[in-house]
Amino acid sequence: MDIITYQDYLSAPDRDAALRAAVEGFRHGARFRAALDANAYFRGENPTVARKTILRAGKIETRDGQGRRRVRGQSRDVVGNRIPGGFLQRFVVQQCQYLLGNGCTLAQEGLKARLGPDFDRTLARMGERALLHGVCWGYWNADHLELIEMCRDPLSGFLALPDETDGSPRLGVQFWQLAPGRPLCVRLFEEDGVSVRRWLERGKRWEVLQPKRPYLLRRVAAPGGDLLEGANWPRLPVLPFYANPERRSELTPAIRAKIDAYDRILSDFADNLDRANDVYWVLNNFSGTVDDVAEMLETISRLKAVANFSDGTGAASTAEPRTIAVPHEARQAALTLLEKALYRDWMALDVSELTGGSLTNVAIRAATAGLDQKADRFEWEAFAFVRALLRLLGVETDAIRFSRRAIANDSETVADIAVMRADIDRRTALRLNPYIQPEEVEALVEA
Repeated sequence: MDIITYQDYLSAPDRDAALRAAVEGFRHGARFRAALDANAYFRGENPTVARKTILRAGKIETRDGQGRRRVRGQSRDVVGNRIPGGFLQRFVVQQCQYLLGNGCTLAQEGLKARLGPDFDRTLARMGERALLHGVCWGYWNADHLELIEMCRDPLSGFLALPDETDGSPRLGVQFWQLAPGRPLCVRLFEEDGVSVRRWLERGKRWEVLQPKRPYLLRRVAAPGGDLLEGANWPRLPVLPFYANPERRSELTPAIRAKIDAYDRILSDFADNLDRANDVYWVLNNFSGTVDDVAEMLETISRLKAVANFSDGTGAASTAEPRTIAVPHEARQAALTLLEKALYRDWMALDVSELTGGSLTNVAIRAATAGLDQKADRFEWEAFAFVRALLRLLGVETDAIRFSRRAIANDSETVADIAVMRADIDRRTALRLNPYIQPEEVEALVEA
């Protein structure tokens, strides 16, 4: 079964076994494996290039019955250069910080303070994980937002059991293991509370480590002493932050294939450079076998000399050392084309194109048009997540804004302000000035 729904869990004859099967099925599913690969690319690793080998010639030494040494040639696969790139981290961080780096702005006074002091930072971190995995989960823990990754490592992550009617999450399962062979633990998010359990392999059941408790606890005074009073949210307080309307990772097959091609070409080029550092020998009039060649080259490597004995025919054998010139023009052209294709497909901004003191704001806006369009789609999902969180808190509003990290020619902006000065007041002119911080405006107006 590809998807285990909340109704499947409720109707299961053994819910302990059903919960365990849901976790194991998710951990071995295609989306979880894809998320593990995305984590590797983000760390600067490349699972595809990590399997690359090269064919290398070698030798095998043996002894015959009389104790004489025999040397013969052999080829084998060996580990060559494996050079991963950092494209994915660069793209993800750029897109996320471009939209969420300045935080979220809420029009209603005092509303932002209810979300906790670390809300903007947590939201930005969630955005990164959403772009990598397709979704990141946010748990509203009474008075602050907690990030829960869909895939943290091969043994840890989060899955939600959806409702069959509308697909909304009805049961959340955060699972983790310290290492293979260690106990599997889960934090179970149900609509009436949260609990922590550990799987007992011997008994094939879950052991309760922390009994279910309500999501909201408050201490109330009572004649016999203070009591804890609990309440729950109107819906599951674990909300999804999606990367895009498709709810898929931004490491698409098209992006991944180009990253793999770039890293393979770069790794192969490094292998060729390594081989070019070696000297190869051209043997003239050499009548020996391949084993004789291997033994002679070993003698050259060890003694830096080889004796040339004539066989009386007058045709002496000679050995000429030569080196390899590595062709690089075609590889460099391929790398350049792949890099441009990666920036184009991701719709990222290549800052190397924004050079020169005379670059105008019009040119900058044209260069960032693709990034703006990509951020638009991402903003829809960020907006939906914040609105769903506010609805959970009983606040209905659409006044949610994100201030993008704009790139501009500050000198040109100041010049434009000077031209507009007759039509705007002093406060507006100071607020538009990129060299003046927002908190400094009022003090300068009153000066």
